[in-house]
Amino acid sequence: MDSKILILGLHRVGYPPPTARIRGLFTSPRLLTFELWLLSKLGYQFLTLKDAMTATSGRIAVLTFDDGYEDNYTAALPILERFNAVATIFVITGDVGKKAVIWDEADEKLPADMVNWQMLETLEKKGWEIGSHGHSHVHFDSKSPTDQQSLICHSVVQIEDNLGSIPISFAYPYGHFNERTKAMLRRFGIRFAVTTDEPLRWDVDSPGDLLELKRVSIGGRKFHHFVKAAVRTIKAIGIADAVLSMASANLIRIVPQRVAERWF
Repeated sequence: MDSKILILGLHRVGYPPPTARIRGLFTSPRLLTFELWLLSKLGYQFLTLKDAMTATSGRIAVLTFDDGYEDNYTAALPILERFNAVATIFVITGDVGKKAVIWDEADEKLPADMVNWQMLETLEKKGWEIGSHGHSHVHFDSKSPTDQQSLICHSVVQIEDNLGSIPISFAYPYGHFNERTKAMLRRFGIRFAVTTDEPLRWDVDSPGDLLELKRVSIGGRKFHHFVKAAVRTIKAIGIADAVLSMASANLIRIVPQRVAERWF
């Protein structure tokens, strides 16, 4: 495989309300726009996870959204369409279409509205991939093999029944899993799974274990969040490679100016 694959991990798109505990779960529309602009200038094309993992060449960026928030449809989709980009959204099938959702095992207690099946059908028609995040938002590594099997089975069946497609990609809730989790995923035809771990330079060139794919986490809204997103991106793809790409695209000169003029 000669392709370079950078996987980004996101959750909500918008601005956190004052009551939000984990404000980094929100990515502002401007920060998302900046990240897409930066990657496109660095020569990356945007593919879904399943398409990226079967690509044989090129620089590929994969946008992944965990949980299945409604704002992924209302706020993220229009931004991605401006860049001709698609994404993979990992949904908790037991919460699809629900309003004011709060998960018992999550540190964040902010109620959230989730995408419904009609929205997911539209996203799929627009080229997005619908992946599984389990049937409930729980720590898989604390569950018995029987419970893990049920959570994965229900999720796969729900997606197939409602969308007509069988998911082959998975995101571990909270990033927690064990070898039994991976065994269950294989049993149900899941080929790719993403973690919450940050990628190292060689992970972009050679992903390694396809059920332990690493991601660059993107979130925030303030100036230092833009800097952090750029640094994490450049670190993952390699400083030398990034500098050469930025120089050829004249980004070294225009990034500071664009950041100041366009996003602030």
